[in-house]
This record gives sequence, structure tokens and C-alpha cells, in this order.
Amino acid sequence: MPTYQAIYKCRLCGEEIINSELEEKTVLGLTVAVNSPKDNFHNASDLFRYEMHNCKNGSYGFADFLGFRKKE
Repeated sequence: MPTYQAIYKCRLCGEEIINSELEEKTVLGLTVAVNSPKDNFHNASDLFRYEMHNCKNGSYGFADFLGFRKKE
């Protein structure tokens, strides 16, 4: 049975980020978004779209959620 990894990419340095903590937050965000009435929680999908990224050169960038990569 395949599993999926949440993939983020930093806008500043371009690094792809695969992080189990981000995966948990992404799944939580998707769960809330799917199970929330739109009139009560209309921005639920924003919970997982963006993350802060500490770039290797010491800068801080924004990382965008790209999708889920299938793993065998």
C-alpha cells in the first residue's frame, strides 16, 4: 500500500522540504478543511498552505505546499 509525503518548496532558496512535522500539520489542516462548514471556518485550507523555512544561508523564506508525493 503506498504512502504519501507532504512536499513544500521554499520561495526564497528553492529547497524542497519533506518534514514529518509538516506532514502532520498538513493532514490536520486537510481534515479540518474537509470536516468544517464553509460558513464557520472558510479559511481552513490556509492551515497547511504556507510554512516558514530556515534557509541554509541563515535567511528565512516562505515555503508553499506543493502536494503529496507517492512513496512505495
